[in-house]
Amino acid sequence: MFLAAASDAMKAGDVTKLLLSLAVLLGAARLVGEVARKFRQPAVLGEILAGILLGPTLLGGLHLPAWALPVSVTLDAIFPKGGPTFIALDGFRAIAVTLLMLVAGLEVSLSSVARQGRAALLVSVTGIIFPFILGAGTAWLFPESLGMSPTAQRLTFALFVGIALSITALPVIAKTLMDLNLFRSDMGMMIISAAMVDDLVGWIGFAMVLAMMQADRGDASIALGPASVGSTLLWTIVFIGFSLTLGRWLINWLMPRVQAHLSWPGGVLGLILVTAFGCAAFTEHIGIHAIFGSFIAGVAIGDSPHLRQRTRELIQQFITHIFAPVFFAGIGLRTDFVASFNVTLVALVLLVAIVSKVGGCYLGATLAKLPHRESLAIGFGMSGRGAMEIILGTLARQAGLITDELFVALVVMALVTSLLAGPAMQWSLGRRRQLRLADLMGDRQFLPELKAQNVRDAIAELAERAASVTAQSRDIIEQAVWQREQIMPTGIGDQLAVPHARLQGIRRPMVFMARSEQGIDFGSRDGRPARLVCLLLIPWNDQTLQLELMEVIARTFSQHDVRQGAMEARTFTEFLAALNQATPHREAR
Repeated sequence: MFLAAASDAMKAGDVTKLLLSLAVLLGAARLVGEVARKFRQPAVLGEILAGILLGPTLLGGLHLPAWALPVSVTLDAIFPKGGPTFIALDGFRAIAVTLLMLVAGLEVSLSSVARQGRAALLVSVTGIIFPFILGAGTAWLFPESLGMSPTAQRLTFALFVGIALSITALPVIAKTLMDLNLFRSDMGMMIISAAMVDDLVGWIGFAMVLAMMQADRGDASIALGPASVGSTLLWTIVFIGFSLTLGRWLINWLMPRVQAHLSWPGGVLGLILVTAFGCAAFTEHIGIHAIFGSFIAGVAIGDSPHLRQRTRELIQQFITHIFAPVFFAGIGLRTDFVASFNVTLVALVLLVAIVSKVGGCYLGATLAKLPHRESLAIGFGMSGRGAMEIILGTLARQAGLITDELFVALVVMALVTSLLAGPAMQWSLGRRRQLRLADLMGDRQFLPELKAQNVRDAIAELAERAASVTAQSRDIIEQAVWQREQIMPTGIGDQLAVPHARLQGIRRPMVFMARSEQGIDFGSRDGRPARLVCLLLIPWNDQTLQLELMEVIARTFSQHDVRQGAMEARTFTEFLAALNQATPHREAR
């Protein structure tokens, strides 16, 4: 009753419907999303399927009688197609997608991109140019066949399709690499860095297309001056420039002070959400969608060294498990996927999206002189679109730029490329005979207790032991491993860290394992210090072997009994005994 009294637009019955619709939508999305995860599929697939189940494609189109539901209401009553409840639910979904883009922005690390250098830049540039040219060219030549709305402008539509096929989905790519235990590898870092650049450039480009959409509809009005694409673009450039320079510095200055004087995590969460909503409101005000403002805010915030990993994880978990399911389930709730499914259009969008992205990234990787298999794996790794593509399609459909048929094709393409990325990467890299960790180690390669208290000293101590076994100097090993560690920390969770490097002059891979009683913070995503530190040295020209060994190490120590036995081992014999408990084909958790 209080909520009803607080709003002139919503009565008690409307508030009841809103809360019930949120409960049903969130509950169904979380349930089906978890089922999808059990089958090792992206949760977003299950969340969209939940909406399809409740929407006009299935149950929502059956017009169930009142007695068919326990509470004697129909789905039309729970999810009305108009009125205050419909508007309020739309508002909740707008907040959800704004927060989703904040999470996407937090994943972009400008400093990591800068450290990756020429190779990542080449992969990124070719991974943008090829899909854009092929997508925009196809849309320009065949706009009606590709699904342009009758009221849309041809140029705006062509630019949208080009950008939609160029953009990636950082969360999907990161999840794929984690599932394959490649996230902390050199190739994984290159894919992540290239995807960051693609997303940043793609969303800036899409901001421009949004301004053109608004102008095409004749409703682009900003309070700061006359409505025009030019003024919107000018304010967008000013906003980006300020956010990524002075704004970034200001956040970096505020963050430690908020953490020092306000409660955790409330103070930091408040700062982040206020910044995100403020930036979102500003970009909406100047004629760009609110999601662009929250994305740029996420980029500025996420690059702060003062943002703790625990805080980042807390934000991500809350948004992706509460707000994201409502947004994605709402897609299926509003669209009839059967009536709008055009086989020819779906096949065409899939073909152009996969060929252009994989081909473009493959070319960039080969120009960077990477091996053929690795270049192909990078192309498939970059091809996952996922949630970002769906958000783009949703906004374009709302703006009247594309038809329902093209929207459905984009959703199908996003899901298929997300599902394809992992298996295609495994196929590209190939597989040798099953590697065993014990075969690569000897008595001198096990350190029962590290004296080091921090990451740099731990690497130095392991490098000294490695130098006594190999023909390499201690300084060369330490410098190579530390340089790699600075690109991204190598803590992979479960109290395990795998610092590594590729070296000239060694003919076979070498593994050095050390225990740390108190643990050392290698920056793992679960926030736990590493009690097992595995130094991995690989021949310079064998990147594929590094990826296989990283997977073997992660899979081996993901098993609780093996990990516990290794942490308790005082001798190399006890350590080997722990390794022998490993189940070779058991999946990592």
